[in-house]
Amino acid sequence: MNWIALGAVSELIAALAFLASFLFIKQQMKQNHDVTKASHQREILNASRDFFALTRSNPEVFKAVATCMKQYESADAYSRHVFTTWVIDYMLIAEQAWYMKRDGFINEASYEGFENLCMSILVTEGGQKVWPVVKDSWGKDASDHFQKRMSDSGEVTPKHYDVIPFF
Repeated sequence: MNWIALGAVSELIAALAFLASFLFIKQQMKQNHDVTKASHQREILNASRDFFALTRSNPEVFKAVATCMKQYESADAYSRHVFTTWVIDYMLIAEQAWYMKRDGFINEASYEGFENLCMSILVTEGGQKVWPVVKDSWGKDASDHFQKRMSDSGEVTPKHYDVIPFF
């Protein structure tokens, strides 16, 4: 074997090693993405669970939310404040889910649950009062998506108190 042939074989081995390294790094990046996706999904599911636990653990919040969903205008200022911040808190969770879905960090089924729960809150009588005031606090693309959803299916979307009749 001559030096030229040995050099060619060496270059081939180096190229194959580079390709194998590249494929290994690509696989590692995919696994890292999958782990990150699962972590983000758990995080947002925990945030949602903690959010809804608030009405279970605090009777005052439950009463304010239950009242304002149906009778926002006649509720006292404190109840409207509690309800409005409660809605905003969930809107932020739903917005986060929207961006996570867009970026591939949450699966479609989980996202649909977040969106449908948010819609069920926004279509209540109180939600309809709060939405026009707070929708601009979201990212424009998320806000536009939910505004379109409100326009397209707001009348047929079940209200939160119909989904969860304890309210």
